[in-house]
Amino acid sequence: FHVGGVASNIAAESNMVSNYDGILLIDELRTVQAQDAAGNAYDVVVSRQAEARIIDANTGILLSTPQSIAYGSKLFFQSGATVKKGDKICEWDPFNAVIISEVEGKLEFENMIENVTYKVESDEATGLRERIIIESKEKNKMPAAHIKDKKGEILKTYNLPVGAHLVVEEKQAIKTGDLLVKIPRAVGSAGDITGGLPRVTELLEARNP
Repeated sequence: FHVGGVASNIAAESNMVSNYDGILLIDELRTVQAQDAAGNAYDVVVSRQAEARIIDANTGILLSTPQSIAYGSKLFFQSGATVKKGDKICEWDPFNAVIISEVEGKLEFENMIENVTYKVESDEATGLRERIIIESKEKNKMPAAHIKDKKGEILKTYNLPVGAHLVVEEKQAIKTGDLLVKIPRAVGSAGDITGGLPRVTELLEARNP
């Protein structure tokens, strides 16, 4: 496989491409179906340990070493499919880890308290306001997102980690495969290094003298 990524802080689409003609096998695979803006359906990987490998169609001999498929990847081939050299098997966001809804229902937040468990930041360029989960001094207040059915029963709960950027709203109707949060993977450029300094200061202040 060839795995694309980010080089020298240049944005590149992260994906997995087949280096062989053969049969694609994926172990530990779980997917949900999502829809793009045009209404076209596609599969999203929601397992954490999915691994892809390619075997020879005639002999069954392994052609490639197993390669992990990232959670949240958009999958273009199912396990058992015939692939050719150069086929794109999956792709994912190179800059953000994500949390994907595995169920359909209505979203309700728990322990979402401004300036306690989350903060609001405005983007000067776009004017957009963003809610970001912060570390709370009240350890019993862990922010979470519940997806509930029409009876109000919780179908699925997702804990919201520190640094998560919310892309959904309270009471929003959620479909299977919808993106709930983005979590930046790393500092994007040297210019953003100062963004990490307050966190370093917090860590230092939290240490016992």
